[in-house]
Amino acid sequence: MAVFTMGATIKLAPNKTDDIACESCDDPSVIKRTIHSNENAYMNNNSVKYRNQLKKWGTRSGVMHVALPETKKPICDTTRDSRFYATDEGVMEISDCSSLSRKRNLIKDQKQKEAFKNYQKYLYKEFDVMQVVVKNHTPEIRDVCLWGGNSDKPITDPLFIENDESIDVLVGTHPQQVVLNPANNLLYVANQLSDSVSVVERNGNVVATIPLTENTMPGTVSPVALAVNTNQGYFYGMVYVIGSVSNKMYHLGLNHKVVDINGTGKRPTEIRFDNATNELVIKNVVSKSTTRINAQTQTQTVTPWGIPNQFRRVDEPDVTPDFAKVFTRKNLLTIFNSSKSPTVTINDEYHEEREDFKFSPGMLKHLKIVASGERRVNALQLLQKSIAWKEICKTLSLGNYQSPQSFQNVSEVFGVDGSMLDGQNSWCFKIGGLQTITFILYYKKMEMYNLLPEKASLAYGVQMSKGIPKRVPKNPFKSIL
Repeated sequence: MAVFTMGATIKLAPNKTDDIACESCDDPSVIKRTIHSNENAYMNNNSVKYRNQLKKWGTRSGVMHVALPETKKPICDTTRDSRFYATDEGVMEISDCSSLSRKRNLIKDQKQKEAFKNYQKYLYKEFDVMQVVVKNHTPEIRDVCLWGGNSDKPITDPLFIENDESIDVLVGTHPQQVVLNPANNLLYVANQLSDSVSVVERNGNVVATIPLTENTMPGTVSPVALAVNTNQGYFYGMVYVIGSVSNKMYHLGLNHKVVDINGTGKRPTEIRFDNATNELVIKNVVSKSTTRINAQTQTQTVTPWGIPNQFRRVDEPDVTPDFAKVFTRKNLLTIFNSSKSPTVTINDEYHEEREDFKFSPGMLKHLKIVASGERRVNALQLLQKSIAWKEICKTLSLGNYQSPQSFQNVSEVFGVDGSMLDGQNSWCFKIGGLQTITFILYYKKMEMYNLLPEKASLAYGVQMSKGIPKRVPKNPFKSIL
């Protein structure tokens, strides 16, 4: 005869009292225990009765050894009897114990579970259900306040935090200048010793590399400076780059190609776009002259440096962005991005309901709190406003509330029965770092005719009688026996 238990098979010997050896004594899930000698015969002669007793008195694991009728004892000794009837996990419900307290506990547990199921059905049938999901996006514990729309109290403080990050992008050799094109919000970098221009997004992605010459010998163009056409029109967003060796100005279109070329003076080193005259103004070091090229007609004029104020970069705003800079020796473009990110977020439906409760209050019946991770919501503060606008704080300790299903982080909160959801009352609690907490609310909206006396309701033509109210199920956590 073999009895199958969780994790191993135990063989029964015909001796009066034997130690049962497991097939694998290294298995920690198998315990060594003594089995009553008459159990073998009892199981064979009373197989139907044994199965019924197993079903009725079995442990939560569904495995046990049913005691014989002749072994019943008036007093239950779990320490001694567990050696006979315990499961491999050391958990048991002793069927041969005649004590009524153990049977009462089993019946009480079953009835409480049934009562809780009926209570849940009642909540879903008779009340509206709303779900509020709160997420903490930071690793710190934060104080959160819900509802209380009239108080203008923030969800948490601060609601947003600044995030600073830098991105290093490898561009061409010996980069000299970077400009931001407002037409496509892209960065253009002049690579002097690569004879090219790199086009980079603000997130660091290199969109294109525009070659300025087909010559394989580097340095024949030597681009050193750029300018952008910022006048609205056909040429808006055109980028112009000057080559200090080729003595030319290159037109770069939004298609990232060279679309036109103009000659300049000798050794051009600086270029700017004049919004007032729609001209490109170029400074030539060797020629000691200023070249002005009309962006639309391509007409060109050259003025010696003897005439003052021919090249004034200070008259125009610098097109070099303050969030990007080039590092010549490392061939890098560094982009400094700053952004705001929320510390705590709540699902969109909450904001709509919060505004609705300000004008159409609701009365709460029950609350369920489900939290991710191991950290529990230990306390919930209910901040209520009195008629004199005095704030009254009621703290609910959620450590006393557990889920009947024994879930690790679920609290069934009955202490909120009768609390108001309106613009005056608030809920405050602490949420753990990177935690998500879900509130499931069972409530009913307040109907105005329920607040009016009978005569007033008749004057407004409202029918008051709705029949006999249904009986509310008992609190499943209240003792039934």
